[in-house]
Amino acid sequence: MRYTYLIEWGFWVLLAVIVGLLGNSRREEKRVDPNKTVMRQNPTLRFSMYGVGIILTGLFVFVGTGAVKDGAHREEPFIIPLILLGVLAGILCFMAGYILYKKHVFFDEDGLIVGRPFRGNLQLKWTQISRMEMKGNRLVLYGPEGKKLLKADPSLENFDLFSSMAKRMCSAKQVREGKETWKGGERIMARRGATRVMFGISALLVLSVVILGQIGDYQLSRMFVRSDMVIFPITLAIAAAIFIYGIWLYADRIRYTKEEITFCRLFSKKTFEWRTLKKIRRAKVGQMEVEKLFLTFDGKEYAVSSAKYLQEYSYFLDFIIDVALRQGIATENL
Repeated sequence: MRYTYLIEWGFWVLLAVIVGLLGNSRREEKRVDPNKTVMRQNPTLRFSMYGVGIILTGLFVFVGTGAVKDGAHREEPFIIPLILLGVLAGILCFMAGYILYKKHVFFDEDGLIVGRPFRGNLQLKWTQISRMEMKGNRLVLYGPEGKKLLKADPSLENFDLFSSMAKRMCSAKQVREGKETWKGGERIMARRGATRVMFGISALLVLSVVILGQIGDYQLSRMFVRSDMVIFPITLAIAAAIFIYGIWLYADRIRYTKEEITFCRLFSKKTFEWRTLKKIRRAKVGQMEVEKLFLTFDGKEYAVSSAKYLQEYSYFLDFIIDVALRQGIATENL
């Protein structure tokens, strides 16, 4: 029994080491061109997908193997398809992490190299870009044949540098799509995409535990007292933590009208009138140089991040500039 546990944990450690090696983009930076700047996805997201893949693969491989050894598949024929489905889900998470890893762009004044999952990198000169569009605060480039080449947003590392260079190097017409809409006299900035991802991952982990609990002689009611089911409560604890984080993301939003703004958090809510706004500061912070707006109310700064509110940030920035002009508010780098 002791050797079985060592094999199981050794398998997960081996997967984690492999993921760490394959998911490290610095190797490819040196291989492609160390002098080029790279725009890429936040490493936390892709390694999260790798982590979920490790959990699902380990759960279904070892629990499923134990159930098959006990002969549970003879009484319940659906067990083997469920095991294969769970392993497939883990593999798909690995693939999602790999896709996030490969979707990066190396660039300088000479041109850009676009990473493409499951295909070779595409190298282009800036003069080969046929069109550039601005959709909200997303930048879209089209290749020589008019096909969409890439779509980038402020959540990507070095997006600001890439956006500035693309606007400077491309002669294509810039189009900004989308209308500024106010619903009920207000607009809401929310982290919808991240919230859905967290709730989805949490539900997937809980579903995996429930399904595996029906395999073999496992009893979910005894998962906290049986040593061979230790991975079940660990997985549920991870799912609960991810779910709570999803609730925190859902509550993290900003509501504003033409008269006031409200900063909403999970356990707090603060409302200020625009006429009390004293200063607006625009800056790039952190290693990823994420653009943020810092609004000063009552002597305290409140940050609005372009990476958190991807779709609404550009409209909010335009609104803030208008407020600053109308009220003569002190600004910095705006």
